[in-house]
Amino acid sequence: MAQHPTSGYVSTTRPGWIVYWVTFGLMAFSAVCFMAITLTKPQRHRKHGYCTALIVTIAAVAYYAMASEGGSTYIYATHGANMRQIYWARYVDWVFTTPLLLLDLLLLAACPIGTAMWIIAADIFMIILGLFGGVNTHKFKWGYYAMGCFCELIISIGLVFNAMRSAMARGGGISKVYAGMAAYLTILWWGYPIVWGLAEGANVISSDAEVAAYAGLDIAAKVFFGWMIMAAGPIITAQQDREYKEGKGYPSILDASIDSPLSITQTQPIANPSAQATRGLPTMEPGANGTAGGVPAETGTLQTVV
Repeated sequence: MAQHPTSGYVSTTRPGWIVYWVTFGLMAFSAVCFMAITLTKPQRHRKHGYCTALIVTIAAVAYYAMASEGGSTYIYATHGANMRQIYWARYVDWVFTTPLLLLDLLLLAACPIGTAMWIIAADIFMIILGLFGGVNTHKFKWGYYAMGCFCELIISIGLVFNAMRSAMARGGGISKVYAGMAAYLTILWWGYPIVWGLAEGANVISSDAEVAAYAGLDIAAKVFFGWMIMAAGPIITAQQDREYKEGKGYPSILDASIDSPLSITQTQPIANPSAQATRGLPTMEPGANGTAGGVPAETGTLQTVV
């Protein structure tokens, strides 16, 4: 194990390294489990599984980097000791995994893409501001901290109010699942600025305490949250199938309109051909080679916006 300075320094010691290795193991194990569960499902029901597995995979790589005594630097502390060890690797982790965590929730709510964009943008700004403040050696770091907290407030409002309306519009069991998960993640995420303020900010807790606090939050926000998504799989699948039968397709923020969380373009079978005439749309007779021709047909498909 590499030697780290002790006199006048706040750096990770053996307990912190153990926490890093344990957290890496939990992330890696969860990644394997989430992917295995996801691959047992039909392709159309895998988006949450892929997203959740990717989150813990990225986190596992970041924790491996930190456990192997990489991904950090020393800065002059504004309070207390002369130098403090700052892990920039966790910010690299967060700038990828926190948008994916939000994507998992916003997919669940079938949130309009416009709403999803500003929620995720606020999250990315929050992480970058946290990094800038963490490596800043002056009192100006608290300015970054304040701006980061404002971004988190925007995220909380988006999840609790804007995205919640989209989830309620889906109805069924999805609205209850979303409400529980959004409340869980929103409350949990406010633990991060508290730890930041005590560690990178005021420098009043040890590096090992910082490592344990952040690891606990990451496990709760990624591993536990991931298992919650996996456990809700039957509810999510049943809702998706029900919406598909109702002609609403498989909702996604990637194809939802700004006005309606379930307004997506899709191709659906026409059960009653006369409905086309009612809508003023022509039906087409299949040609000799199986392609559409110009003769009215009894059946066909229609591009609709639901």
